[in-house]
Amino acid sequence: MILAHGIGGRSDLPIPLWLALYAGAGAVLIAFFAVSVLRPRQRQRSGGVPLPRAAQRIAGAPAVRALLRAAGLAALALLLATAWFGAADPARNPAPAWFYVWFWVGLIPVSLLFGPLWRLVNPVRALAAAVRRLLPEAARREPPSGRAGSLPAVAGMAAFLWLELASPDPGSPRAVALFVTGYALAHTVAGAVFGPRWFDRADSFEVYAGLLAALSPIGRDEAGRLVLRTPPAGLRAGRADAGQTALALVVLGGTMYDGFSRLPVWTGITGVLGGPAATLLTTAALGVVIALNHLAYRDALRMTRPYARPSAGVADAFTHSLVPVMVGYSVAHYFSFAVFEGQRGWLLAGDPFGLGWDLFGVGDAAVDYTVLAPSLIAAVQVGAIVLGHIGGVVAAHDRALEVVRAGELRTGQYPMLTLMVVYTGLGITLMSAG
Repeated sequence: MILAHGIGGRSDLPIPLWLALYAGAGAVLIAFFAVSVLRPRQRQRSGGVPLPRAAQRIAGAPAVRALLRAAGLAALALLLATAWFGAADPARNPAPAWFYVWFWVGLIPVSLLFGPLWRLVNPVRALAAAVRRLLPEAARREPPSGRAGSLPAVAGMAAFLWLELASPDPGSPRAVALFVTGYALAHTVAGAVFGPRWFDRADSFEVYAGLLAALSPIGRDEAGRLVLRTPPAGLRAGRADAGQTALALVVLGGTMYDGFSRLPVWTGITGVLGGPAATLLTTAALGVVIALNHLAYRDALRMTRPYARPSAGVADAFTHSLVPVMVGYSVAHYFSFAVFEGQRGWLLAGDPFGLGWDLFGVGDAAVDYTVLAPSLIAAVQVGAIVLGHIGGVVAAHDRALEVVRAGELRTGQYPMLTLMVVYTGLGITLMSAG
């Protein structure tokens, strides 16, 4: 049975929990004071080093873009066909592994390495563009502006996290089929009516991948050229709106709930309740954790605002400092899950419909659970959380140089620093106690 959410915490840390907590919090604090000394003034923004013209031409070639769209459409068709018509048993159907591991977890390394590549692959964009050509001009509209334009992305991400973390049977191929079909239909219709700009702010996975892409070494300068840059430069260049901030906090809240849901006392309660009662409880708990995360971030911003420059906006200024934290939490929670269940996706791919095929000659091969030692898993989890928060501290400092008054620079960063330390301690504790 596939567990949709990542492998939770490990109790067999290679170092004692108290030492991991002290080391994690200490690393974040040291990073803060180091960056405050080494980078006391705002750096001049660099557009990066342009890629060779040949690479620019290949990346922008219509044939390359058409190939990426075709690959996205083929992957969507195969996923839906397998999820709807393959075996109902998730142990014999690769669709859940493809969706949760190859797609959802795979967005992280792909976006970190290649930037917002999902925007070019997204099959729903291609479907919406095809339908839009058939619509009369009178049926076309401008996409919603302001918060209304971002609400579908936030709601869609919340719905996905509910499916993954709180639904009664997240590993069911039919549950995956229902979600993907509904999501694709909704965005195909909306994209056809509102045009391609709809996806920039309303597609949950495009917005999420776009946030991750801020850490990519590949970006675009003001002239639109592809450039090589450092991850901090990408975070400094990033500008967020309220929708991106809300979506980042929803994802963070989801990973926090994932760790919380592994606590023995929680699994004991939900196990005793069972059925609809357990689903209602887990749904409520997921909502509460996400809400508490929003409140904590809002209060950190509220305490930062008195130190801000009069002309500086604080509300969404620090959103990109959450991106390294989001990546760190995601790696910690999904690392072993991706390695183990990713194998299952490959092993079952040779017989996607449960008809007895063996297209890739894997025979009776099974998932190798010995490929990762528990100590390695725990070390990656702790390292990912700590490094993610160090990256968040550096990014928050860079943004503080823009919005906090010069005379209050260090004091004005204490609220966000406190939040980062709390995130670090909470993440390590949940991971260990699970």
